Order: sequence, then structure tokens, then C-alpha cells
Amino acid sequence: MKKKDNSTINLLGKVLSQKAVTPIQENKNGIIKPIEKTFLLSLPETKLQQLKQMALDQKTTVRNLINSAIDEKYFK
Repeated sequence: MKKKDNSTINLLGKVLSQKAVTPIQENKNGIIKPIEKTFLLSLPETKLQQLKQMALDQKTTVRNLINSAIDEKYFK
């Protein structure tokens, strides 16, 4: 009976020592980030070129530019 108690305590100690990561996050290189889902978006070529130029002007990526516009428009 004593062995069982020790193994339960050891298991509990291992579980408590691990960092909890929620299912909506993943751990990459020690950094916890939200899981992203790839989504195909069709844009007219002229709009894509304008977005690329805007991203270059703002020293960011098209992806970050689109994400920030979505956040500003729909989530603030």
C-alpha cells in the first residue's frame, strides 16, 4: 500500500511541476502563442500589391497588416 501512495505522490508532483498549456495555445521555442489556422483569401491583384506596399511602408507583413485591420474593425 505504501508503494501505491508514493507513486501517486510522484505522479502528482510531476503533474504540478509541468506548465499548463491550454488547447488554444501551443508552445514554440519557449513562447506560448495562440494556434493559428490557415485561411485562403482571394484578392484582386491590385489590392494585394497595395497591401504589400503599405506593409513595406509600415515595416510589417501583409499578414500582420490584415490582422491588425480585422482587430481594429471588428474586435475593438
